[in-house]
Amino acid sequence: MTEREMNRDFIARKIATYFSDGDVVNLGVGIPMQVANYLSKDVAVQTENGILGYGKVIGGNEPEEPYFNAAGNTVELVIGASCFGMCTSFGMIRRGRIKHTVLGCFEVSQYGDLANWARPGSYPGMGGAMDLVSGIKNVIVATDHCTKDGEPKIVKECSLPLTGVGVVKSIVTELAVFTVDKEKGLMLRERRDGVSVSEIRARTGADFEVDPNIKIM
Repeated sequence: MTEREMNRDFIARKIATYFSDGDVVNLGVGIPMQVANYLSKDVAVQTENGILGYGKVIGGNEPEEPYFNAAGNTVELVIGASCFGMCTSFGMIRRGRIKHTVLGCFEVSQYGDLANWARPGSYPGMGGAMDLVSGIKNVIVATDHCTKDGEPKIVKECSLPLTGVGVVKSIVTELAVFTVDKEKGLMLRERRDGVSVSEIRARTGADFEVDPNIKIM
């Protein structure tokens, strides 16, 4: 694996530890999708296109395989899984039946605003993202700390079209874990071993407070 791939795997492994048996979790495209590979079989993963209960993501688009997630990747169902229509799926989301969602981002602001569906020159449509952030209380962002060009993805204000305002509760990158308060802003809760708070500040485009009991990821 490349360093970027290893960092993304590190993020996915970290987020997988947040969930308990019996939780129902929705996983978005990109890094969030990798979280499924590290979850307990008793954590139920939901996908917008109509599955409740899948495990390992096999990857790739296999036309002969019957089960795939919202990203089009082939998945393995766990014992007790169910399949249903998208109307039922979005009914679960909009009525608050899903406890957590893990989403990627292009930008996330210090007050929890999320931009994850459009960039200049690319407006693919919002898909289910707006429903997810409005219907699910615990929104976790899984993201590289910076873009490939080295620009911070955690910023004071988002410059891209928003998916939701003040919806993000926590952010996990390869460098740090932040919690987010839509009024008070960011709190650095954990840092990666070997990464200093000053380095995190230098690579973050917004101010943040530091937990006096900060932990190592």
